[in-house]
Amino acid sequence: MENDRYIVLLEDQTKSSLRKVEKELEVSITSSEFLSSENRSYEVIDDENGVLYKNLGVLVVENMDEAQLKSSVKNDSNPIVYFEKERDFFPADELTIINELKKRSDELAEKIIELEKYIINKPLPQTPLVEMEWGLKALGLGNTMYTGKGIDICILDTGLELSHPDFSLRQIEGKSFIDGEDWSYDPNGHGTHCAGIAAGNIRLDNGNRYGIAKDCNLKIAKVLSNKGRGTTSSVIDAIDWAITKKFRILSMSLASPVGLNEIPSPLFEAVGARALENNCLIIAAAGNDSSRPSLPLPVSSPANAVSIMAVAAIDGQMKIASFSNAGLNPATGGSINVCAPGVDIISSYPVNSKNKKGNYYAMSGTSMATPHVSGLAALYMEQFPDKSAKEIWELIETKAKPIEGIKYRDIGNGLIQA
Repeated sequence: MENDRYIVLLEDQTKSSLRKVEKELEVSITSSEFLSSENRSYEVIDDENGVLYKNLGVLVVENMDEAQLKSSVKNDSNPIVYFEKERDFFPADELTIINELKKRSDELAEKIIELEKYIINKPLPQTPLVEMEWGLKALGLGNTMYTGKGIDICILDTGLELSHPDFSLRQIEGKSFIDGEDWSYDPNGHGTHCAGIAAGNIRLDNGNRYGIAKDCNLKIAKVLSNKGRGTTSSVIDAIDWAITKKFRILSMSLASPVGLNEIPSPLFEAVGARALENNCLIIAAAGNDSSRPSLPLPVSSPANAVSIMAVAAIDGQMKIASFSNAGLNPATGGSINVCAPGVDIISSYPVNSKNKKGNYYAMSGTSMATPHVSGLAALYMEQFPDKSAKEIWELIETKAKPIEGIKYRDIGNGLIQA
């Protein structure tokens, strides 16, 4: 990014507090309640203007004096309690890992190209013609009558290919938080794949069921660009919008790596807690930085926040996925809550340069595990309409099934169950 953005957490949003912040930081603050499709936050934020996301108590400002921000935090009379520089977020899938490795290591170039070619061109897994894909069978979805009817699931990702035949006739609400890119167009494909797992239905090519909550109200927030890049402010902007809309489930198949013993961001801890207070459950990918069995790495941000549900990935043999991150920082936060299928998952996908074989594609990642949990949460919310988001979270963990031989640090309470 050309400009340095800062995400600022406020203790309160009284008029006097906001005036104090405006004076200290020399900015004019616009509340998110005044934003619209014609007046978007990324068009407002500049050197002289910041945006306050009113549901979250979070302010986004640009090109600030970091020393001044630090002194504001230390001042007890100041409403600023925390700030951090904007992070970059990426889709949590295998191809993203490969693209990052490409940039970091010329020595691995030949091996990476070979791996990338394999992942892009590998055929869909040859499974017998059954009623549902392996991931759905593992969840026991054949035993439920619920379909997520009436429940809002919002997918925060690269958007949705609305022309896809599985979605073109559905009533879908969406909003883009990426300048110049439309939420209803997804040349990347990652968002369409995740949306299909959570909210798709039946494959057109063989009649197999691949999606979980076919009757949910699907909502789309484009927070990652067509190239698969997003920032803290785009994610925060979308969460604030989703809470205003009273969406019940936010599915975030995105991740930013953290270091061993790194403390989770108080920003996302506050955001997750405020979402729960608004009866909204945030579910996020644990990340794919590990090289198991030798090198498991910690749960990524924002899934490492205690108030956000962290999802690990398993494969069809009920083993932890080689890339799936682990709860290595439990003392400071960053535990796994549950696991879900995340290897060779078939779902909806645009026909593009990666996928020339039709409307479906197999992908792997904690990105794929996350919408399994989001779809299941919608089934629980339909079944138990009076339960709060926090109670639904507890129910998902309670019903999850431990897997013999896999540590709690890797799969938390276990494999989610319908």
